[in-house]
Amino acid sequence: MVDDVAWSPPRRRNGIWWIVASGLLLPAGWVAWLLVALAGYNGAGMSTHSLAGQTIGSAVVTVVCVGVPLAGMVLLLVQRRRDRAVTLVGPVGCAVFVVLAAVSLGYPTVRVAQAWAEEEEQRAQPPTALETSRTEAQAEQDLADVGQRAVTALGAELGSGEVGRYTRACSLSNLAQGTRYTWEWSASSVPEGEPRSDAERAADELPAAELEQRIAPVREVFRDAGLRDADPLGWNVRGYGDGWLHEAFAGVTKVSGDVSLETTCLAGGPGDGVDEDE
Repeated sequence: MVDDVAWSPPRRRNGIWWIVASGLLLPAGWVAWLLVALAGYNGAGMSTHSLAGQTIGSAVVTVVCVGVPLAGMVLLLVQRRRDRAVTLVGPVGCAVFVVLAAVSLGYPTVRVAQAWAEEEEQRAQPPTALETSRTEAQAEQDLADVGQRAVTALGAELGSGEVGRYTRACSLSNLAQGTRYTWEWSASSVPEGEPRSDAERAADELPAAELEQRIAPVREVFRDAGLRDADPLGWNVRGYGDGWLHEAFAGVTKVSGDVSLETTCLAGGPGDGVDEDE
């Protein structure tokens, strides 16, 4: 008597867990990549974000998201060579996630790395001739000279108002810290803090002919300093330049006068600071 032996087909293995793991890892990688890209942005003037940190973090996320399905694909293919019960479903599924991760994470990571390389190359450059054209003392003296000529052209005395000198940190062409220098003069016959209505402010405006007579000499001072008119027909004088003097403003009413000058970003200097003179 011969015993019947039940036959069953060989158990097929398709690597479903590798596919599931890769499918869950990819969207998590997208979120992680965005978090790395946004890391360090804590508000204006408080950012600690760097392309170096973003490149390294993005590369780690990309390697993990590409490496896991790639490892699964290789492992399943090796197992299939030894055991034909392992199907191609797993390797093909893992290959799909390898491509998706490489395209969706690899390409932007390469772009970030390129930006980092360009930034490092930029940092290696020396400051330009314009950025080193004036020392701190020269910049402050030249600003004061132009400012005093502008105040005189406005028909006022320098001592009739308050002079303020300010410095502000800025980035040079090679991303090193430089300094912008500002010189301001302001005079007013109205007590500081006294509330004024719109009608009173309107009454303070000079007639057009008198206003032009007052500000025309100031416009010439700014032009002599290398500035071009930004609003030649306006009620105030505003000029911009491409040299050491970057911007200037002047305005006058029946009760007040204002002059403001600012340099381009110059190498060296103290960065942020205030120095007011009465």
